[in-house]
Amino acid sequence: MSTRPLEFDGIDHAVLRVTDIKRSLGFYVDVLGLSLERIIDDPGIYQLRCGRNLIDLCVLPAGATLAQGPQRGIDHLCLSVRGDMNKIVEYLAENKVETASPLRELYGATGFGTSIYVLDPDQYTIELKANYSQYPVKVSAAQAMGSMTRPPAKR
Repeated sequence: MSTRPLEFDGIDHAVLRVTDIKRSLGFYVDVLGLSLERIIDDPGIYQLRCGRNLIDLCVLPAGATLAQGPQRGIDHLCLSVRGDMNKIVEYLAENKVETASPLRELYGATGFGTSIYVLDPDQYTIELKANYSQYPVKVSAAQAMGSMTRPPAKR
């Protein structure tokens, strides 16, 4: 029997490659409110505080381009937020942030919560998700009962 000498506490940081750091900082710092914590000048890495975690923005060299859509290798990055989601949506609209979904209830690490997808300046999809459902999730009795149990373990 093998034992693993490691345990996980969560995700420490994510790194996004960006084409224009001023534009990206405008979005992540000025609009979303993350704080710029550290700049590693030589490789062009800007570390942003996001709760207990970091988002590193890594500036692409001049002339380099990002792969489009699925070729990037990332579908979306989900950030846990607090606040009234309707007010958050209004704020995003006032700041001309492009949305990629309506408000909806989605499941994540903290269970169901109200969520919206937005696009950053490099067209990364960023999910902003509250750790609570602002709107009730309506299901049938069969669906509710089915979600209370786990499927049988495969042996």
